[in-house]
Amino acid sequence: MMIARTSSLLTRAKARFADERGVAAVEFALLLPVMLTMYLGSVEVSQGLSADRKVVLLARTLGDLTTQKSAVSTSTMDTVSAAGSVVLSPLKVNVALMRVTSVAISAPSSGVVNDATVCWTYVKGTWPTAFAVGEKLDVTTVPTTLRTDIGSSVVLAEVQYPYKPVIGYVVTGQLQLKERIFMRPRVSSYITNSDVINSGQPKTASGPCTNS
Repeated sequence: MMIARTSSLLTRAKARFADERGVAAVEFALLLPVMLTMYLGSVEVSQGLSADRKVVLLARTLGDLTTQKSAVSTSTMDTVSAAGSVVLSPLKVNVALMRVTSVAISAPSSGVVNDATVCWTYVKGTWPTAFAVGEKLDVTTVPTTLRTDIGSSVVLAEVQYPYKPVIGYVVTGQLQLKERIFMRPRVSSYITNSDVINSGQPKTASGPCTNS
């Protein structure tokens, strides 16, 4: 009788253990996609944030290096962009779009808001739109708060980077990361450019930049 009872207990224990293993396997199968998605999603988001931070640093570096100079040329700006690109590592540098623009602030030609005109612009890569020397920029490009000092200038540094997630499991497709920053020249009112008309500055000290 004791042997039969022990055998019965072992049989029930084995059956229960088998049932629990089956339930655990089913639960694991249900939870695995969720856990995998959470893990890959966290990896992709962290990589995306890191790439965005690098784009911000690149824009700041371009502006910082440019505003330390009183005169530049296309060759100088090539060096600036190459030096600035180091901050993107290990991201691909050749797909980054960079633009640095010197903007003169002058008295309003119409209305009450001071004019902001393009003195010169340096572009690395193919931008959707280009600035022309003498072009008048609107307040969405150069805010009113940066137009208060007539006879001064600001440097606009911009970066665009087409970021594609490495895994692409949660964040799919391509993200266009962008950053723009304004800085004031540090050693002169205008940063001249020997490769453009009027050396990249207005004809008169407080005037707008023109294309003639």
